[in-house]
Amino acid sequence: MQFGQRIRALRHEKHLSQRAVAAHVGIDFTYLSKIELGALAPPSETVITRLAVVLGSDVNELINLAGKVPSDLKVMLCDNPHAVALLQVLRTKRLPAVTYRDLIAIARKAQAE
Repeated sequence: MQFGQRIRALRHEKHLSQRAVAAHVGIDFTYLSKIELGALAPPSETVITRLAVVLGSDVNELINLAGKVPSDLKVMLCDNPHAVALLQVLRTKRLPAVTYRDLIAIARKAQAE
């Protein structure tokens, strides 16, 4: 699913008009319409975050659908060359989902220690 399609689906689930969502987010409803139609690229992370709040959605899901990297991850990657190296390895390999879950569990365990 594309970003605009997801925004439209979430908006319909909440029974909200484009005008209502746009007003809450602080954007023009025609801009929202063009985003939903895919006529414009996804908005900034700030606008995506506001959309997530108004639509009761996961901001990370929307940022990912928008093809963006969350700003907190950008900072972490700039500060840690090992994290970048790990992501580069993961990018070149097609690993099974269970491997990713295991890596997440390892990271969470290390974080808790």
